[in-house]
Amino acid sequence: MGKSLVFVTALGIMPDQVKGKPSHEKRTNPGDLIIMSGGRVGKDGIHGVTASSESYSENTPAGHVQIGDPYTQKKMHDFLLVCRDEGLIHYLTDNGGGGLSSSIGESARFSNGCVVDLDKVPLKYEGLDMWEIWVSESQERMTIAVKPGHLERFMALSAQHEVESTVIGKYTDSGKLHIQYRGETCAYVDMDLLDKGFPAWEFDAVWLSPETRGMTEPVISPPSDFNRLLQHMLSRPNICSKEWIIRQYDHEVQGGSVIKPLTGVKYNIPSDACVTRPVLSSQKGLAFSQTLLPWYSQIDAFHMMTCTIDEAVRRLLAVGGDFSHIGGVDNFCWPNIQFDEKKNPDAKFKAAQLVRACRALKEACEKYEIPLLSGKDSMYVDGHLEGAFGERIKVSALETVQFSATSVIKDVSFCLTLDPKVSGDLVYVLGATANELGASEYYEVFGKTGVNVPRVDFEKFKVVYKALQAAVENRLLASCHAVARGGLGVHLAQMAMAGGLGMEADLSALPMEVTRGGLNNDTLLFSESAGRFIVTLAPENKTVFENFSRACPHPASDRSRTDTIILKSRALKKPPSLTFPYRNLKPPFRRPSEI
Repeated sequence: MGKSLVFVTALGIMPDQVKGKPSHEKRTNPGDLIIMSGGRVGKDGIHGVTASSESYSENTPAGHVQIGDPYTQKKMHDFLLVCRDEGLIHYLTDNGGGGLSSSIGESARFSNGCVVDLDKVPLKYEGLDMWEIWVSESQERMTIAVKPGHLERFMALSAQHEVESTVIGKYTDSGKLHIQYRGETCAYVDMDLLDKGFPAWEFDAVWLSPETRGMTEPVISPPSDFNRLLQHMLSRPNICSKEWIIRQYDHEVQGGSVIKPLTGVKYNIPSDACVTRPVLSSQKGLAFSQTLLPWYSQIDAFHMMTCTIDEAVRRLLAVGGDFSHIGGVDNFCWPNIQFDEKKNPDAKFKAAQLVRACRALKEACEKYEIPLLSGKDSMYVDGHLEGAFGERIKVSALETVQFSATSVIKDVSFCLTLDPKVSGDLVYVLGATANELGASEYYEVFGKTGVNVPRVDFEKFKVVYKALQAAVENRLLASCHAVARGGLGVHLAQMAMAGGLGMEADLSALPMEVTRGGLNNDTLLFSESAGRFIVTLAPENKTVFENFSRACPHPASDRSRTDTIILKSRALKKPPSLTFPYRNLKPPFRRPSEI
């Protein structure tokens, strides 16, 4: 309510070589020309990055928001692809945060210097100061390094595509960032300053465990009306169908969509991940998933991070992704960690949460061998809300990381969706269920947090994931679904609705962590333990599948004598009389004014 977060991830492909050279390698060299292509520079977007890191108020200037121009962007995109394929581009970067100051400042580090003529930069209108030209974040602009010998061809293609391109300087080896305006020097900065001139930021971080903060598990007796409880869980805003939103947008990708955001017999249940076949002459696909679990940060941001990454990985595997070929992107959104006794008294704890999250990110990516392809951070996710008496109350978002993951699929014909296909198929759960309801959706129903946050056992889970992938590659499974927010109760229901079938399940067959007194039914149904999948398969594949799954770790309990096999059941031909109108369950608001 104090400051909204918007997460966007873009995924693209490129040739591995251009003109016989690796396409991902780029650098600037002394003598290369600095060219700005695309849109012109205006006052829109000035201090955009800065403003996004501040609290919004009536004094927030509107000019920091960039004005988009998708038509110019599309023309520039097509033009740059042609230039790339002809080998005319040696370095290319966008003018995002900081505008030319960032794009030129960063690219000039390769050549160790540059000269920029700000008066040559095309403007939307007159009246911009020199510094405004330098830092404006006006959209649809790219900074490109082109060798002088390629300039004529580059400009010819630019004119052909009706894209404005202008030489605004050149790269040097002077060791200086030299900015000029009408022949006069505006700035003359050592390049070393861009690399070594900013001192490391030191801050205090004080970690307090959940127990030290007085957090305990709530005392809640098992409900007597699970039917009504499950319907309520399915209707909650974090779980309910988003079809009414998704249908407002085009979710085809140039005709190559293999698995779309919605799946099932009525295409109204959210998929674990999307799969696209970007090159239609190839059977290879790209799987893409995203996960966001800020609730767990109420207990510990370390486990928030590990669970977020683990779920993103599981979502990929559920559609047929390759566990050995995954790349990730981490999006940090964090409340202010700069301590101020009056304005930010809990900053030291928020800083400790950040340290623990970064350690978790390192551990998870090393254990799962996931390279971080990119990432971003917004470190001031705080706002102020006006109260009933004219007071302003500070609110801080939960420590949040959105993790996006992608995997290459060798053959999209092996891809799976979550909907059971045939009545009579067996239903299994891979992975153990534990008493891990901390910060769960179930506890949220009662306004509780708890302390038993889900934990990730990387070595144990890797064995399960590799066994699952082997089962997929041997075409043993009919459907697969990663258990996520809401636990087994929610996701068994989603699968049944996706398949238009009923489902019989025996909770006593669940492999579970051994605890004194066992686990209550509400814990088994709504625990959000990581590392779990629900799969269905034909009875004739039972023996072979169980051989694959025997390598998976399981609790040393009589209930786990079937290894990771649980819920041996049959999907019914018709749904039971009690149905859950999931498709029509929406949040209790429809208009922004009602939020």
